[in-house]
Amino acid sequence: MPPNTCAQCGGNLERQTITHRQQWGEELYEFENVPALVCRQCGEVWLEAEVGQLIDKIIQQHPQPKKYHQVPVFSLAEFTL
Repeated sequence: MPPNTCAQCGGNLERQTITHRQQWGEELYEFENVPALVCRQCGEVWLEAEVGQLIDKIIQQHPQPKKYHQVPVFSLAEFTL
């Protein structure tokens, strides 16, 4: 049984389906329809071990993704505030 209290703030955790982004080396992967526990107070996201393991396995196996996103990247060091 997963915990129902947030370890960060003590708020209540609620089961939700989220979009999760996972950094793997230089690559960023996005997963849709991910079951997660989300704190209703602070928004902290917790993935159960099986979910995290499945995400790692998918990344390592390199299956054909459902779709791609093209994301522009900026370095704030190149701009003045």
